[in-house]
Amino acid sequence: MTDAPPTKTPVGSEASESDARVPPVILERRRNPPGQSFIWLIPVAALLVSIWIAIDAWSDRGPRFMVEFREIHGLEAGDPIRCRGVEVGRVERVDWSSLDTDLDEARSILVTGRLSAAASDLLRIGSRFWIARPEFGYGGVQGLDTVVGPRYLAMSPGRGRMDRGPFPGLPVAPIDWADRDDDLEIVIESPERRGMRRGGSVTYRGLPAGRIMNLELASDASHVEARVVIDRRHATLIREGTRFYSTSGVSFEFGLDGLRADVDSVETLVAGGIAFATPPDAGGPAVTGSRFELASRAEDAWLEWRPRIAVGVPALEGPTAERASLRWKSGVFSRSRSRRGWITRIDDEFVAVPTVLLRPPPDAKDAALEFAGTSIPVDGLAGEPADVSDEVRILRVESLPGLPPASSGPKAELDAVGLPESATLLVHLGGDLGPTPVSAGRWRSRNGMILIDEAMGFADEGIGAPITDARTGALLGVLIPDPGGTRLGRLRPGPSN
Repeated sequence: MTDAPPTKTPVGSEASESDARVPPVILERRRNPPGQSFIWLIPVAALLVSIWIAIDAWSDRGPRFMVEFREIHGLEAGDPIRCRGVEVGRVERVDWSSLDTDLDEARSILVTGRLSAAASDLLRIGSRFWIARPEFGYGGVQGLDTVVGPRYLAMSPGRGRMDRGPFPGLPVAPIDWADRDDDLEIVIESPERRGMRRGGSVTYRGLPAGRIMNLELASDASHVEARVVIDRRHATLIREGTRFYSTSGVSFEFGLDGLRADVDSVETLVAGGIAFATPPDAGGPAVTGSRFELASRAEDAWLEWRPRIAVGVPALEGPTAERASLRWKSGVFSRSRSRRGWITRIDDEFVAVPTVLLRPPPDAKDAALEFAGTSIPVDGLAGEPADVSDEVRILRVESLPGLPPASSGPKAELDAVGLPESATLLVHLGGDLGPTPVSAGRWRSRNGMILIDEAMGFADEGIGAPITDARTGALLGVLIPDPGGTRLGRLRPGPSN
């Protein structure tokens, strides 16, 4: 049996079957989503931001400096540097100093730090550095913020020119004291310590006026020396005759009323303080470097001293005033008599003279005003035409030759009507203690007049003394007598004078 030959499929039908098995392909042009073409900008932007951060960090880098310590108390690289509680830099390295001797104890530790650019001006000659850590002492507790936090390098800026050290590190934190140029620095000498300690308080009438900054043995070992700083507000209280005494002990006295204990305060008892008293005739003001002896206790007379000394008054130049006298002769035997007072320069043109120095008694002979080695007959002295005061005469400078020139202090106000009730007046009597202060409670305003309490006890010899405003230093008037004591005599005509 013969196989039948294969049936031939037409070519056209094969093509049609193949086309039926292969699906049709549609070619489309692919389009990126919106914004996808800019995705390459993301790494570029990240690179630019990194560069900007690096440049900003580099530009914020301030100067590098070194501080030399004997001990660092756990300070490490990366710890902050703070000035008055504000972070101003970071510690970069902590290294041993170079070995100069064979003794390892002679080597110190160098702390390298860097301040921020904004704080670069803090590095000056006189800058002080110390390591803030918990400290417990007689003066209190310090550095409690480092109990749970890291140690930090604390600094106090100096006042000299710019410097990068190396600075000597302080072993302990300095005394909490705002050191100012016009503070008064003195030395207290004592045969022994007598309870004084570093940081102890210096008091006047029980109120703080200064601090004991340092305590050490004298160079010849003969006594103990304490370096004391008095606040500028109370510096005027320290005079040549001021007495210092210890307040850190407890004294006991037996008497008819039993046992008495004398304790100043808990602070001075624990921290080791001293106090001072100034007599009324204490002499001139003390200067920086003055030395005083420390007494073991105050004498009873010291506690009774009540000098009137202006405190907290700006160092302003006072008005020019000259001591003057009215001298005349009277009686059958022509006995010489006199009155004393002051002549005050108002400005370059006018002078204020109290009337009592220009008006002698009716029977006076040869009456003359004497001042600065000059004698002028009072008959030829006439006041300004506009001067209607019965207590103060305004004369021209030409009529009183020989007066010193006017001071360059604040300009005279010549009107005390608007003086605030809290103001302090200063009466310039030319004494060693400076101007006498009249506090707010010692004067009052009534009917446009400034009346001064008679308890101030101004003598007749103070008549005509200039009176200024303690705050501004401006001349307000002069001291004139009043039935109730004394008052301020204005230097311009008016019904209140």
